[in-house]
Amino acid sequence: MNASPTESRSSSLRFLLSYYRPYAGRMFLALLFMIPGSGISLFFPALTGNLIDGIVGKGAQGAFGTSGGLASSTSTDLVDVGMIFLGLLLVQAVVGYVVSVTMARTTERAISALRRDVFFHIVRLPMSVLTEHRVGELSSRLSSDVSLIQETFSFSILQLLRQSVFLIGSIVIIVTTSLPLTIPILLGTPLIVGIAVVIGRRIRQLSTKTQDALAKTSTVVEETLQSIASVKSFVREEYESQRYASALAENVRLAISGASLRALFVTFIVFTMFGGIAAVIIYGANLVASGEVTMGTLLSFLMYAMFVGGALGSFAELFGQIQKSLGAAVRLRELLDSPEEKIGTKTSSTSVRSVDIKNVDFVYPGRTDVPVLQGMNLTVPAGHRVAFVGPSGSGKSTTAAIIQRLYEPTGGMVYYDGVPSTDYDIAQIRANIGIVPQDIVLFGGTIEDNIRYGNIDATVEEIRAAARNANALDFIETFPEGFLTVVGERGVKLSGGQRQRIAIARALLKNPPILILDEATSSLDAESEHLIQEALERLMADRTTIIIAHRLSTVRTCDTIYVFTDGHIVESGTHDELVVRDAGIYKRWCDLQFGKG
Repeated sequence: MNASPTESRSSSLRFLLSYYRPYAGRMFLALLFMIPGSGISLFFPALTGNLIDGIVGKGAQGAFGTSGGLASSTSTDLVDVGMIFLGLLLVQAVVGYVVSVTMARTTERAISALRRDVFFHIVRLPMSVLTEHRVGELSSRLSSDVSLIQETFSFSILQLLRQSVFLIGSIVIIVTTSLPLTIPILLGTPLIVGIAVVIGRRIRQLSTKTQDALAKTSTVVEETLQSIASVKSFVREEYESQRYASALAENVRLAISGASLRALFVTFIVFTMFGGIAAVIIYGANLVASGEVTMGTLLSFLMYAMFVGGALGSFAELFGQIQKSLGAAVRLRELLDSPEEKIGTKTSSTSVRSVDIKNVDFVYPGRTDVPVLQGMNLTVPAGHRVAFVGPSGSGKSTTAAIIQRLYEPTGGMVYYDGVPSTDYDIAQIRANIGIVPQDIVLFGGTIEDNIRYGNIDATVEEIRAAARNANALDFIETFPEGFLTVVGERGVKLSGGQRQRIAIARALLKNPPILILDEATSSLDAESEHLIQEALERLMADRTTIIIAHRLSTVRTCDTIYVFTDGHIVESGTHDELVVRDAGIYKRWCDLQFGKG
C-alpha cells in the first residue's frame, strides 16, 4: 500500500532531519537566537513612524499608542531614535552572522554524512540491484539531488523561518495598531495560504519529474563519454547530441513548468497584497485627514503590511524549493531502502580451494522470463585447471559470476570445499578469488595504483614482481614516469593488451587460491601471449584455476573442460577425451578452429 503524499512528505522530512540530530543542540541555539534576531526588524517600522511623527509634530499618538512599547515621539529625541536604529542594526547583523555560519557549518556536516551514506550504500548494493540502474542516474542522485537538499537546508529553510517571524509578528502588530486598516490584509491571507497548499503539491510533483529528467541527461552524458571511442568510430556524434538534446528539452520543459507555476503564484501574491496595500493607503489617508490616526502610524502600518506581503510572496519560492528537496529525498530514500549485500568480514584465515555447483538455476532479476542457467552441475577440484568453453551467451561468465557470489542462484546451491555458500560471508569468498575479466576497466590513477588494487598493503617490489610475471614490466619501464604513469579514464591511454596485462598483474598481486581468467590473453600478440602463458603455468601450480575461453588452443592442457550450450553443460572431460567423440560439439569446434586431420 502506497503512502499518502502527506505521509511521504513527512517521512522524507524526518529522513532529512535525522542527519541533523547529532547537531540538535547547536541547531536549537542557532534558531533560538534567530527568532529574536529576525524580530528586531519588526521594531524598524515603529521607530520610523515615531520619527515621522516627531518631524511633523504630531506626537499625540505613536505607532503603538502613547503608552505602548516605545516612548512616544513627543518625548523621544531624534538623535536617540537614530542611536536605537544603529544599535538594533548592529545586534541584528551580529546575530544574523552567527546564525548563518552555524547553520552553514551544520548543514555541510549533515549533508556530508548524507552523501557518504548514499555512496557507501551504492557500492554495497548487490549486482542484481545495480544492474537495474544506469550509472548516470546513480551519479545524479549523489550529486544533483544531494546538492539540492544542501541548498534548501543552508538557505531556504532559514529564510522560511525568518519570513515566518516577519509574517506572524507583523500581523500581530498591525492588528493591535489599527483593526480597520488590518481587515484588507486579513481577508487576503487565508486565500493565499489555501492557494499555496494546492500549488505546493503540484510544484512537488513537477520537481520530482524534473529531477528524474535531470538524472536522464546525466545518464546520457555518462554513457556517451564512457563509450566515446565507439561513438566516434560509428560516427554517432550527431545521434548522441540529439539524444542529449531530447533529454535536455524534457528537463527544460518540466523546469519551465515548475518555474511558471511559482511565478504565477508570486504574481498573484504581488497583485493581491499590493492591491490591498493600495486600498489601505487610500483608506488610511482618509483616516489621517480625519485625525483618527497619525501619519507615522499609517506609515508604520504600511511597512508592516509590506512585511506581510513580502513574507507571503517569498513563501511560494521557498515552499517550491523545499518541495523539490522532498522530491529528491524520496529518490534517495528509495535507493537507501534497497537491501545491501550482507558482505560480512574478510578474514585471512579463511581459505577455499574447490567449488561444486549442484543443480543451480539462475535468471537475471530484470529478465525473469529468460533462464540463463538450468540445472547446472560441475566440479572444480582444488588445485585443478578447469575450462569453460562454449558460444557467447551460453552461461560461462554468469557461472563465473555466481562462483564469485556476484549473484545468488535462484535454485540449487554452490559449495566451497564442500561447505554451502550460505555458511560463508560474501567477503570471505571474494577474498579467495581473483579474476582477470574480458572487459578490462582500469581506474583513472597511475599504473601502480591499479596494480596495487589487488593488495593495498603490497610493497613496491611486490608490485614490480607482479608486473614482471604478467609480462608488463618491460612496457611500463618504457614510459618516462614508469609505474607513476597516469592511465587515464578507464585506462584509455593504454592499449588493449597493456590494459589486460595490468589487470593480470593486479590479480596476481592478490595471490588468491582460486583464479578466474576470462579470455585473459585474447588481446595479446603471439609473443606476449606465449610469455604470459609461461608465467601462468608457474603461477597456476597448486592453484585452482578457471579459464573461460573461446579460443580452444588456450585450454588444451586443462584437467577438465566443460562445454556450455544454452545454460547447460552438454560435455565434459579432457581435451584428448573430447576430441575423439565423433558427434561431440567440442570436436566439431576443434575441427573448425584447427582444421581436420
